[in-house]
Amino acid sequence: MDWPFPVQDVKEGAARLLVPDVPRRKGPGTAGPWPFYNPTMTVNRDLAAIVLAKWPRRLRSVLDGLAATGAWGIRMQLEAGPYQITFNDRSTLAVSLIRENLRRNRILGDVVNGELVSLLGTDRYDFVDVDPFGPPTPFLGPIFEEIKNGSGLGVTATDTSVLSGTYPAACLRRYGARPLRCPQGSEIGLRILLGFCERLAAKKGKAIRPILSFAAEHFLRIYAIVDRRTGDSSLGFVKRRNRGEFIPARSAADAIGPLWLGPLHDALLLRRLTPSAWTSVPAARLLSSLQREANLPPFFVTTDELAARQHGSPPKLGVFLDALRETGHRAERTHFHPRGVRTDAPFDIVLSVFRERMPSGSTDGSGPAN
Repeated sequence: MDWPFPVQDVKEGAARLLVPDVPRRKGPGTAGPWPFYNPTMTVNRDLAAIVLAKWPRRLRSVLDGLAATGAWGIRMQLEAGPYQITFNDRSTLAVSLIRENLRRNRILGDVVNGELVSLLGTDRYDFVDVDPFGPPTPFLGPIFEEIKNGSGLGVTATDTSVLSGTYPAACLRRYGARPLRCPQGSEIGLRILLGFCERLAAKKGKAIRPILSFAAEHFLRIYAIVDRRTGDSSLGFVKRRNRGEFIPARSAADAIGPLWLGPLHDALLLRRLTPSAWTSVPAARLLSSLQREANLPPFFVTTDELAARQHGSPPKLGVFLDALRETGHRAERTHFHPRGVRTDAPFDIVLSVFRERMPSGSTDGSGPAN
């Protein structure tokens, strides 16, 4: 076929794909008149294949709701399946490219040229994946309207600047939640996204159970099971007190949220996940980091914040972690921030250990700061 845009062959995971050959920059990418393919999302698809291969419930029918080149669904079929996969895209060019990529990889799949919202009402799937160009909010309401109890859901959000606090008015308008621009902004944004899904689910008598949730590159990603509501919600509000300390908020006034305050993952399942022969090195490293911090409490603190609070230089991160563990508490690096520490130690112990491990002579003598 003569394509109306330049194309190139790429190898991603177990798949060989024909994709548009257009200039790309690091980040969320730019829309164009061609089916969208972003190589920086390889990590996203790597982890998708790993988690779907060990999904806690049997998957027979899977929907790649905004399929573009078909990269996600094809990799799931090759690396995590076999599934009955439906590829949907409203672009006729994308549909043609998906069919060509299915042929190249010698796999079968139903290819639909239509609107995702319309398709959701015509069939029921065991897993629905939504990876949009732009925010996922236009699709989430219809999904929770139609998705059956027990189904899996994968959602990507690339509007991280909105969710992480750079544009708080847009976050309040789009997600009905107040974010905060701070070192913990990406975790707050991820919890706002989960909280938004939980609130939509609750309107239909459903609830979400996160299986895997993380931030990487320029996106946030959640995997969850949607099921019948049986108990209380994990939604709440928090306030940031001082540098790096988060406390529950009794009301929504000037608070962060509403957001998800429960676990980001199914820690038992997460520990069972292993990289495959097709997993990239960055994805394997991310998985390892997620496994280490999986069942520690919400929110982390950075050594930058603690050093600013103490008006001095931070100890080496490894030294600080070891010292926290010596108190009998757990402490791990977090994938959200290169100098972030997640721990179950109370904040006063965190401060005390940090002060003790600061390099001698590094403070200016002015004491702690709020």
